[in-house]
Amino acid sequence: MTDGEKLLADARTFEKNLLNFFCRQGVQPSEGEDLVQETYLRLWKYRAAYRPTAKLSTFLFVLARQVRIDALRRQVRRANREEGWGRERPTAVEPGAPCARADVRWALARLSEPLREVIELGVFQDLPYAEVGEILGIPVGTVKSRMSNALKKLKEIFDDERS
Repeated sequence: MTDGEKLLADARTFEKNLLNFFCRQGVQPSEGEDLVQETYLRLWKYRAAYRPTAKLSTFLFVLARQVRIDALRRQVRRANREEGWGRERPTAVEPGAPCARADVRWALARLSEPLREVIELGVFQDLPYAEVGEILGIPVGTVKSRMSNALKKLKEIFDDERS
């Protein structure tokens, strides 16, 4: 087994985590599976850039984040193109879509992308702040402030919903 094949085999252990990452970003599970596969393709393409001194999960989530950003860009371009053709623009993912509890998905969908990413990586993927910062390319202090802001915003969302 070559180094690249071993790297890909090791990465397969993170498949469920990657799928959950995409689903919590508002992606339907079937599309999430496609994005996971695209992440693995990128891993294969950029396998020479991976240094075993870094955690594989960090490298994978950096790739996954970029895959998600590219998917959003494609979605916007497609929507703009379809809008130009007189078609109805695609709607957002429904809050009750399967993949996580509906109320949590609904609340997370109301957060901005930067806050949602910090929650996803820090809470759902249980990564330390230093690793979250490395993945997002931001300082640890920014991770902490975004986490604090995200948690405050989620509390407000749930408090407003209960009233």
